[in-house]
Amino acid sequence: MNHNLEQIKQDYQNIKVPDALKQRVESSISQAKIDSERERIPRGFGGEKSKRAVAFSWFAKGCVGVAAAGLLLTLLVSTSAPIAYAMEQIPVLGTVVRVVTSRVYLSKDKQMEVNVEIPETRIENQDGEVMEEASHALNDTIKAYTDEIIAAYEADVKASGGEGVQAVDLDYEVVTDNDSLFSLQFHQTVTMAGAAQSEKIYHIDKKTGNMITLKDLFAKGADYITPISENIKEQMKTQMEQDDSKSYNLNSDVEEWNFQKISEDVDFYVNQSGKLVIVFDEYEVAPGYMGPVSFEIPSDVISSVVKEGYLAV
Repeated sequence: MNHNLEQIKQDYQNIKVPDALKQRVESSISQAKIDSERERIPRGFGGEKSKRAVAFSWFAKGCVGVAAAGLLLTLLVSTSAPIAYAMEQIPVLGTVVRVVTSRVYLSKDKQMEVNVEIPETRIENQDGEVMEEASHALNDTIKAYTDEIIAAYEADVKASGGEGVQAVDLDYEVVTDNDSLFSLQFHQTVTMAGAAQSEKIYHIDKKTGNMITLKDLFAKGADYITPISENIKEQMKTQMEQDDSKSYNLNSDVEEWNFQKISEDVDFYVNQSGKLVIVFDEYEVAPGYMGPVSFEIPSDVISSVVKEGYLAV
């Protein structure tokens, strides 16, 4: 047995890498290093947290001596250029969604400030060609969403006459990136007397490159809303029975205040286990102290109505 394992190990180590592939990878890495030196991309922007920390540090220094009318900065940042460049030269299978740049809208006016991260994405087909229409559709949707947040902040600044106290923060993360779906989740926090949190998630079907909503995961005409909603109510009741600190909108004397069912445009994502997760904003189905809440839906609840290929059922 030991002899067989040793032979397998030797055979594996002796596998010859094709010269063409080896040269292509080495060439890509070399070119990436050259491009990196040319661009001189600042370090410290590797992840979301470090990016925000650097942005705020720069913003704080820049605010010294700026007039009370406010300040607007736009940053273009990216992850490691050499690695990204080299990886983009290697063929991949299926549709790929990339976050290629991220602009940061920063503005401050006395005690009011805003920090909005705005990603730009690129959708490519299996041949590496950019799917222009699909890419524009997603980027335009993201722009409309972030423009609305910025416009609301600017309206609040104007209405307050420079005497308001408010902080608006928006960042994002990729929550799903599997063979079928790519999902980009935004987290918004608006702080005044208290803090209000909300979520927004956009989804790309990697089979087509098109944006989809929850109903697209299910058979046409199937009732997915009822089983999901009833299961969420069961989870709410169980959580409240097991934990006194948990509270959901189920027992109000005002019936319309109680959670009835999910909406067609409810936020969701598919987790690493392939399970559907429904996401609610702060105050949407629970008191504010609960913050945003989410519920993983068991596979057997929706197995009879789900389309094949999106969820683990």
